[in-house]
Amino acid sequence: MKRSLILFLMLMLLVPGQAQEPEGWLIPFGCAFEHDIAGFNAKFAEHNLPLVNKRLYGWGLELRSLVSKNILFGPLYFRTKDRVSNDSFQIYTETWGIMGEAGFKVPVFNFLNIIPMVGIGAVQPAFQFRQVSGDVQFDTLLRSSGGSVSISPGLKPAGLAALELAFTLPTQAGRYGLAVRAGYLYSPFELNWHLSNGRSVLGTPNSRIQGYWGSLGLTIIPAPEVRTEEQ
Repeated sequence: MKRSLILFLMLMLLVPGQAQEPEGWLIPFGCAFEHDIAGFNAKFAEHNLPLVNKRLYGWGLELRSLVSKNILFGPLYFRTKDRVSNDSFQIYTETWGIMGEAGFKVPVFNFLNIIPMVGIGAVQPAFQFRQVSGDVQFDTLLRSSGGSVSISPGLKPAGLAALELAFTLPTQAGRYGLAVRAGYLYSPFELNWHLSNGRSVLGTPNSRIQGYWGSLGLTIIPAPEVRTEEQ
């Protein structure tokens, strides 16, 4: 499924543009995701484990093509993570996703576009639990796994609805500026957690991939290449 999804998103870049002036957008961004962690934190508190932060921070990259006068289309990738610890345990949390997005560009001023957008793709959350036990003998290390275990439900279909404000200024090389985006990430599918070897993890809290998602990025729109015909 993962390979098929990545191939599909790559093929989206090959869609021929119909815009009068071909336009491509590159947006590297920082992002935040408020994931559904309340049920897990209740379990962690019962076992004296550190509590995971509700908001995860990370980064991402988006490529867009103007496929008609106002419609933008392209793939998006993001990865958020967090690490918390106490005297006994460390918990590493990660959520990443890859999506295809479509947006409608609404020019407001010469320097501002409002872009409502939707994305469809897949998202994968994961936890890694690591026991902190101080120094360890080499022989002991060879006989045990080191007290570390990872769990994940795998990739799950998900959707993102967002609104973006794109501020750009023209230069000789193109348009450059900032993109501020806020939205909501959601998957209706149940999460069945399992270990890296495929064994199911039973009794996990009932949670979903859902929560507010936002980003702040750099908008890079190179100027269209101008070709001159030789006489």
